[in-house]
Amino acid sequence: MRLLSSESRIRSQPSAGDKPDPILTARDGIARHEFVIISDHVYGMVQWMPGKRGRVVPNPAVSARTAAPEAAIRRAARSPLGAIVARPWVDPVALGALRRWFFPLSRLWAAANAAEGDVERFFVEPGAPADGAWSRRVIGSVLRRHEMARLRAANERARWESAAFGPDPIPPEALGRLDDVRRGAASRHLATRGLLYPLLYSHRVPLAAWAVPAPATMQAAYGTGLDDAAAIYSVPTFMPHIEVSHPAARPSVTEWWLRFATPHGPLATRPGCETVYARVIEPEGLAPGAPTVIAGNGLCVESDLLTNSIDPGAVLAPLGFRVVEVVSPYHGLRTQAGTYGGEPFFAAAPLGTLDLIAGQTLETAVLIDWCRRQFSGPVAVGGISMSSFVAQQVATRCRDWPQRLRPDALLLVSHSGRIEEVTFAGSLIRALGLTTWLQAAGWTRQSLMRWEGLLNPSGAPGLPPERIVSVLGVADRLLPFETGQEVARAWSLPAENVFELNVGHLAMPVALMRDDRPLLRLKATMEGAALMS
Repeated sequence: MRLLSSESRIRSQPSAGDKPDPILTARDGIARHEFVIISDHVYGMVQWMPGKRGRVVPNPAVSARTAAPEAAIRRAARSPLGAIVARPWVDPVALGALRRWFFPLSRLWAAANAAEGDVERFFVEPGAPADGAWSRRVIGSVLRRHEMARLRAANERARWESAAFGPDPIPPEALGRLDDVRRGAASRHLATRGLLYPLLYSHRVPLAAWAVPAPATMQAAYGTGLDDAAAIYSVPTFMPHIEVSHPAARPSVTEWWLRFATPHGPLATRPGCETVYARVIEPEGLAPGAPTVIAGNGLCVESDLLTNSIDPGAVLAPLGFRVVEVVSPYHGLRTQAGTYGGEPFFAAAPLGTLDLIAGQTLETAVLIDWCRRQFSGPVAVGGISMSSFVAQQVATRCRDWPQRLRPDALLLVSHSGRIEEVTFAGSLIRALGLTTWLQAAGWTRQSLMRWEGLLNPSGAPGLPPERIVSVLGVADRLLPFETGQEVARAWSLPAENVFELNVGHLAMPVALMRDDRPLLRLKATMEGAALMS
């Protein structure tokens, strides 16, 4: 998140050939704010114009690799500015911005995607304003610009994917440039949220297209798992075929992409989620026996679409790890049509929640198998926030898996062992209003607790406690700090493997770039595992 004063201007120059859009003027109420807080998804993608009235225009200059490279991101994280960000104050301030701006803008953005430039279709999408609230000419102009960005992003993704996985060889530098263009186009598409900003002031925009299923629907989908949880988390006898892309050259690293069919049946029926994508980041000169970390991201984090981000590769690769960064279901390259990244995880809870956790757990097993066959070194699984629930399931469910699929180490960051506590006491879920929608669909805390065995870690982990590293923010209220402590105690993690940092939830990635003791501890445990194998 970024804090801008009302004196600030985020300036840009239009790209060649771009025609300026009409400036969309927001309601006068914006001008009362001395400061504005915007998401990193939006920062640099919109222009904040102070004065009597707020004005927002798109920034067409956001292009591939306009921001500093990953080394510069690390330097910034370790600078005095990083010290300011890596503090507990970030969570309450950022949470307000997410609720007030990011989630409503994301819902409008998803509605515009579904409309495909058609004003009539836009008006009937969840979250869109009523017909007549705004001039159709203005709405039409916004949707046309948005649709141009959407089509560009789709076309550049198709070009990149065809080249990356195609039969014809391509120089690594050329493929890297194609990926830059794809990410730039995707970032500009994400940036069109800024075009929709004034619409926030015409009506109360919902934070999501809520589709909470009734308990009976959940029972029909996953009821067998209530008696036999292992059946839901059973790995396939024959692993799916994994396609490996041509290599792409990056400064100081080489990247590959992987794609394969999800082994989880319910996800295979969710259009857009049926194919798994993962990015492999390997630093220059890394030995085949170097440690590999299969890492996930947090809710609504789509680093596979951004030109720059503090992603697992940026954090781990400089420390000598090979990183396999998984694209979670419902996110990034796996976003479903008509939704924004991560939306179904909570908007269709608990069904969407279990789809993601169970699905990504099995997808991680497939990637562990692939890493065992490709590399000789130890393999760890890491998760932060949302994906920590996946990592915890891998840790406990791997007891029933073949030995080769059991990770050598585990990294849990900003984690919790009680998802029901996150639902009813976590500050993010309260801000989203999910509990109201759960109750309206017939759910109670007691009925949700029936499913805890499929969502929470169950029993002892399938790897030694000394190979599990836990990192918690003492001020974390999104995933309450105490529920992460409970996991560390229940699993008897040694004191030297438990790190409690003076930070909340959202600034944890910055904190880890400033204080890499937990990651170095993970590396030491993996090296110890390699010596014992």
